[in-house]
Amino acid sequence: MNDHLAAVVRLLSCPDDGSPLHLAADELECASCGRCFSKLTNNTVEILPRRRYDATGLSNAGYLDSYGQAFGEHFHLDEARVAWGAEETASESWVRKRRRQVVSVRPLVTEGIAPRESVLCDIAAGAGYYSFAYAHLFGVVIHCDLSVDNLSYAWCKARKLGIENIVFVRADYFALPFRHSLDRILCFDTLIRGGAHELMLLAGIVRALKPEGRAVVDFHNWWHNPLRRLGLLPNNFCDNQSYSRSEAKQLLRSAGIQCFSHHPFLQEFDLNTPAIRLLSRIFPSTRLIYRFSPSP
Repeated sequence: MNDHLAAVVRLLSCPDDGSPLHLAADELECASCGRCFSKLTNNTVEILPRRRYDATGLSNAGYLDSYGQAFGEHFHLDEARVAWGAEETASESWVRKRRRQVVSVRPLVTEGIAPRESVLCDIAAGAGYYSFAYAHLFGVVIHCDLSVDNLSYAWCKARKLGIENIVFVRADYFALPFRHSLDRILCFDTLIRGGAHELMLLAGIVRALKPEGRAVVDFHNWWHNPLRRLGLLPNNFCDNQSYSRSEAKQLLRSAGIQCFSHHPFLQEFDLNTPAIRLLSRIFPSTRLIYRFSPSP
């Protein structure tokens, strides 16, 4: 078994009862309930709960449908699959904005880590913009997603790029397979499904972090495009939700997060000159980025 997956086992927990997992031949076995989770490759494993989360209380009907379909899909790696937002299918301007956020967020993620020794977990990691960009900065990167398309695409791309220290975990973020074991967590473009969803996901992130760990998350800023939110322009955000800064702060506090800092991000500009940095202050930030710890 790959050394990176073997190293990650010590960080993993059963998604059903939270007990530690240990290696048993080519499987990961729960020390309490005895469930076994089989690896697909030397750096890929599926660790889903027995049953999907009862999310009937969530108001986003489109999300509920896609969540149910994704949970029920058979996990296999398929080189023909393409992740949502993959560079090969997205527009150049869209990719450029994502790369700007990768650059902007990097100091928030790496500050205080021991280079090449710490572990980063990217939740709902999608096409892997952050996983690939930060892999050389961490000992191991855990790329978590429920989508078979996203995992297949990212796994294949890592092989093509020759990046060996990314471990791919198919996980349901309502039942993350971590208990107070992670140094750093990222979760971007995911806190968009409504308050109840956001609170459950934030609570799961807090449970997954070490006491001294840090997470970096983002919310879409309602004030970035208020005319669309008010219905005066066509809605391009479907049933998803954006937040004001006060609403985002309230969600964090409601999830038991008291120690956080705010880092606005504006994706439209490369802030590489004083004039552009000054101009950017006129525009509302695209994302409300927060970094937090599980305890003060």
